[in-house]
Amino acid sequence: MKHLVHGLIAAFILALTSGCATTRTTMSLDVPAPGSAVVSGGKPVVIDAVRDVRVFEIDPANPSTPSLKKGASYALDATQRKQAIARKRGGFGKAFGDILLPPGENVESLTRQLLTNALASRGYSVLDAANAPADAPHVSVDIREFWAWFTPGFWAASIEAKLDTLLKIDSPQGQRQVAVKGYGRNSIQVAREANWQLAYQRAFEDYLKQFAEAATNNGL
Repeated sequence: MKHLVHGLIAAFILALTSGCATTRTTMSLDVPAPGSAVVSGGKPVVIDAVRDVRVFEIDPANPSTPSLKKGASYALDATQRKQAIARKRGGFGKAFGDILLPPGENVESLTRQLLTNALASRGYSVLDAANAPADAPHVSVDIREFWAWFTPGFWAASIEAKLDTLLKIDSPQGQRQVAVKGYGRNSIQVAREANWQLAYQRAFEDYLKQFAEAATNNGL
């Protein structure tokens, strides 16, 4: 019986840590399409700067804090860190490899698209500043969280994804700041790429829901 239990644990940990857990990998994410409220020629709005202000740490105590795989060959500069979206871990929670968005994508571009779709669902059309009327609202965004992490368990583990943005809105009605968050969780048995993507999909969907509530409460 003891050997059977040990064998089951070993097999479970092997399953959890499969899929190049110790190395750096890339993964694409799809942003949900706008909801049914989209109309052509909607109210104009401008999205100005979208800034990644996340703070990365070395060996953080909390796996939800962004961190990167160690080693000179894995070092990333400030621009490259904008592609980092997750850290993989082993069956006992030890940090291994990380996950980046593919070249040409980063958390700023995905957040801009997510916000564009959220605004479209509210009947807005996102325009360039040069083409927008003078009274169009302007929105800038600080990305405070955009991260996914793995939490081990005996019979089942989970992947969680979290978004946290601070929207700074400048309109004829004045200036205000609105925090919009999103959270997704996916219970898993194997840490496949699709399971990471599903956690993010749920976080994106929750973000759109939270944005709608925040927009209603703030006249947007």
